[in-house]
Amino acid sequence: MVWRFLLTAVLGGICYLDRTAALQVMLHRPLIVGSIAGALFGSFPAGAAAGAVLELLYIARLPVGASIPPDDTGAAIFAGAGAATAAEMAGGAIDYAVVAALLLLSVLCAEAGKVADRFVRRVNCRIAHVTIAAVDRGDIAAVDHGLLAGVTLFGAVGAALSVLFAGFGVMAGRWLPEVFSPGEQDGFAHLFPLLPLLGAASVLSCSRSERSSIFFYLAMAIAFAGILAWHWGFR
Repeated sequence: MVWRFLLTAVLGGICYLDRTAALQVMLHRPLIVGSIAGALFGSFPAGAAAGAVLELLYIARLPVGASIPPDDTGAAIFAGAGAATAAEMAGGAIDYAVVAALLLLSVLCAEAGKVADRFVRRVNCRIAHVTIAAVDRGDIAAVDHGLLAGVTLFGAVGAALSVLFAGFGVMAGRWLPEVFSPGEQDGFAHLFPLLPLLGAASVLSCSRSERSSIFFYLAMAIAFAGILAWHWGFR
């Protein structure tokens, strides 16, 4: 288990750096992060299932410029690790009731990560002011030191958040199957196919073409029907 958290810290730190500080090649997106967390904690498919829904939910919330959106990376680590843990305990079968509950709980992680992101940016602003003052005094090397300090701060906080959220996810993935009654298990399992519809609304909100709406609704209707058929056992 220790090596899983060590890898989570390394890969999570890289994914957090990808959000704004470096790279920006979409490694931080929930589909990627959830899949990685799932693979690390025992079930790639379970992590990918959680990440795919979160990708739809947060697809329009990007960390562009001064905008600080909810931490979808942390939410995906939490949900992916939890879903994989529950699946591993169930012998490899994805527990969709647990996944649905984890997706709802992941909102707390997303908001907590947003607070941490705001704190890191404030510290980086302080680093920038100190760097400018040093350059005014003739210390040109302060530019390199300031950049390194800023990137290191983003990576270190990202690694810490990754381990924290993964730990909460593992605990939730072990705890939820034990506390669900049969009725609650069925209720959350039936909720899971509905969550992508919220993501579909988020995707549609990004569209600027009214003529494409009919094709979007048609595609989502077909996809939703397929999800329902698969969920109810017509596979």
